[in-house]
Amino acid sequence: MTAYSFELHFTAPIGEETIDVLYETGWDDATVSLDPVMGGPGVAAFDREASTAVEAIASAIAQGRAAGVEITGVSEDLVTLGEIAERTGRTFATADHWAVGRRGPGEFPAPKIRRPRVSLWSWAEVATWLHDNHLAEISPMEVEVARVCEIADSLIRAYRLQRRLPVEDRERLRHAMT
Repeated sequence: MTAYSFELHFTAPIGEETIDVLYETGWDDATVSLDPVMGGPGVAAFDREASTAVEAIASAIAQGRAAGVEITGVSEDLVTLGEIAERTGRTFATADHWAVGRRGPGEFPAPKIRRPRVSLWSWAEVATWLHDNHLAEISPMEVEVARVCEIADSLIRAYRLQRRLPVEDRERLRHAMT
C-alpha cells in the first residue's frame, strides 16, 4: 500500500459533531479544517493508504458524503511558474523557458488561467509533461495523484453544475456525452 496525499474541499452543516462523524466514517487519516460553530466550507488534507490514487480519493469522497458533507472539490493544484520552478528544483528562468518553448521539446501545457502578470498552470498537466520529457524528477506517483485530483475535481464540479438544469436537460446532455 502507498500513502497518497491530497485535499478535499467540502461544505458541512453547523455543529461540532460533524468532525466526529467524519472521523468515525473513515477520515481518521485526514487533518480537517472546519469552523464547527459557523459550519460552511472546510478542507481535509489526507495521507491515505491505498492501492491506487483513484481508490484513495474515491474512498475519501464516499466517506465524506456518507458523513453528510457535500464534497465541493479535490485539490486540482494550480501553480505559477515560480511554484513550478520550486517544485522541480529549477530556476524561474528555466520554468519560463519551458513555458515559452525556448527549452525542452515544446508543447508545454497552456495556462488554465491566463493573467497579464501571473498565469496559473495545472500541476497535473505540467507534472505529466515534465515526467514524460524527463526534464525533472517527478515521481510516477506524483503524476498519478495530480492526474486523478484533476479528473475528480472536474467530475465533482460537473456533477454540482448539472444540478442547476432541469432533469430532462441533464439527460439530454448526458446522452450527448456518451
